[in-house]
Amino acid sequence: MSTRPADDGGLEITIRLTAAETEAMATETRLMAEAFDSHLWVLGMLRTGTNSRDPGSPPPVQGDWATALWAAHRLPPRLDAIRTAAIRAFMASGGNAERLANLLRTDPAAARALWTEVKGQPPGDWERWAAGGS
Repeated sequence: MSTRPADDGGLEITIRLTAAETEAMATETRLMAEAFDSHLWVLGMLRTGTNSRDPGSPPPVQGDWATALWAAHRLPPRLDAIRTAAIRAFMASGGNAERLANLLRTDPAAARALWTEVKGQPPGDWERWAAGGS
């Protein structure tokens, strides 16, 4: 990922994927990027009280919030599934609860409870999506 100042005073964010990553994610690459962009748009509207993506940066109207909410709603289940699949893969590769606690900035008991929860359930639809795209 790289950033650089935009000509209009904003910020351009570039996310570079390898060919293998792009092939593995196919059309989901664009969906994830659009969902992330929507989160940044919502955060900007919440913090500034303006819809800077409309000419004149007017205050957001109900339609803006509805669009933002719909778009923002698409990312959390995917991110949660990615995290869950990563926890499962980390532990399967020899990770332990103490290291997991350190990575997640939580205490070992909470990490053990999280691992027990993940381990105790088979991968759900979103986790299978994260791990294999299906």
